[in-house]
This record gives sequence, structure tokens and C-alpha cells, in this order.
Amino acid sequence: MTTAITRRLDGTYDIVQRGDADGVFTAETLQAFYWRALGASTFGLVRFRRDSIRILGIGPELLRFGALRDGRRPIVGGIFSRKPYGAIRWLAEDGEVVVVVEKFAPLLRGPLWRLETWLHDLVGRRYIVLAARSPS
Repeated sequence: MTTAITRRLDGTYDIVQRGDADGVFTAETLQAFYWRALGASTFGLVRFRRDSIRILGIGPELLRFGALRDGRRPIVGGIFSRKPYGAIRWLAEDGEVVVVVEKFAPLLRGPLWRLETWLHDLVGRRYIVLAARSPS
């Protein structure tokens, strides 16, 4: 598995994680793997519900997303987002599964941003393991 984090000149970030997983997966299936990995990585504390990542699935919106279209969900708000900008995208290609956070404008800085990227890395690793173990 590889992770690449790029900071753009406008202060937004791209995070790309990819790993081996043979199979044909829809964006809906890959998204479900990712949200399941999020819950498992946080011991159920953070969950995806009602188009948002929330504490226990009911708390404040940490990140809010638009509708899934063409394998991606736009980031439209939440308390971890400095502005409604960017997207998260899932795809499977050439024997790999990929999750891409594009042009994310984080509110958190310094050690809190490092904690957020560590958590995203952990979730991405579990996502790839789930896809690799799942029959297509």
C-alpha cells in the first residue's frame, strides 16, 4: 500500500492511497468498504451517517458530503473543513483499489492535522484490506 500527500499552492491537500486488490468493484461497494473501515478504525466512535462523518453517527458533522456521483462525493462542509471544497473518490483499476481525497481544505493545523492524516492513513489501510479480502 502507498500513501502520497501533496499540499497545493492554495493550501488544499491531495491524499492518494492505493493498494493491491483484484476484483471488479462499483464505487458504491468501495465507498461502503471505506465507511466500514472508518468505523472499525475508530472502534465505532466515528461513523458515516446521513451523508456525514459524525461522532457515534449522531454528533456534529465532522465532514459533510454531497451525493455520490461518478465514484466521488464532494466535501460540502463540516467542522474539520475550512471551506466546502474538494472531494473524496473511490475507484478500482488495474488490480488496485484507490481512495483519493482531492483539494481538501482542512481546518486543523499542526499536530491536529498530523493526527487527522494519521487517521485517514489508518482508515485507508483498512479499506484496502477489506477490498483485497472481498470477492468481487
